[in-house]
Amino acid sequence: MAIHDIPTVVISLVESQDRRRYITDQFERIGMPFRFFDAERFQQYPANYDQATRWRVHGNHMNLSEVGCYDSHYRIWEQLVKSGDEMWCVLEDDVEIGDGFGATVQAIAAAPFPFGIMRLCDFGGQDSWQVGVLSNGSIVKDHRKQPFGTQGYVIHRDAARILVQQARTILYAVDDLINRTWEHGVRTLSVTPSVLVHRNDLMGTTIGRVKAKRTLWQKLKREFYMGRDSLNRRLNAWQRRRDARQQAGSRS
Repeated sequence: MAIHDIPTVVISLVESQDRRRYITDQFERIGMPFRFFDAERFQQYPANYDQATRWRVHGNHMNLSEVGCYDSHYRIWEQLVKSGDEMWCVLEDDVEIGDGFGATVQAIAAAPFPFGIMRLCDFGGQDSWQVGVLSNGSIVKDHRKQPFGTQGYVIHRDAARILVQQARTILYAVDDLINRTWEHGVRTLSVTPSVLVHRNDLMGTTIGRVKAKRTLWQKLKREFYMGRDSLNRRLNAWQRRRDARQQAGSRS
């Protein structure tokens, strides 16, 4: 699969002209085609946002920018499923494209092992182990605690289909949803060295999270759910690491 066979989609608000110029200039420099996905700025919560469960679990609500971000990624997944393409590269518009971006995307397309999502930036990941090596020398890793954000990733159509089916209801920020691998079962990996840099230092942020003020009872409930998620995360990571060791042993 050649690099131009993987469509690249950049999520961007129509009015964010500075961001659009910034990302367009970068793609022109590397000679790689892409298209914009016009993100929607929500003015109210949509019907598929589960306010009751979100409040019970987190003691706060997602802000409308987070909901809009979730919606953009979800609709791109829907488009990928309908397109019949094998995989797409999805970027947000506040990234700096690093050296080796094109070669890494091309190598991901030819990866000799299955994956659902391959992050192009591994910032924030913890307790990782090597899964494989791509043809360009990039190291592919899995993590007990997955990297932050959804700045850029390659997603397989099968993974998009799973997420479209299981994530119709909005409950978590989109990066949190992707990282809940013990629930949806999508194999989520990352490449190193990273080929993207999140440049919210230049572009600012369109998300604007505000620290929630919680009652003691809300804090206790949140700690309970976070502890449960942490346990599930660790158990699922242990299983994945065990499977990786067994596969490595069978090849040796």
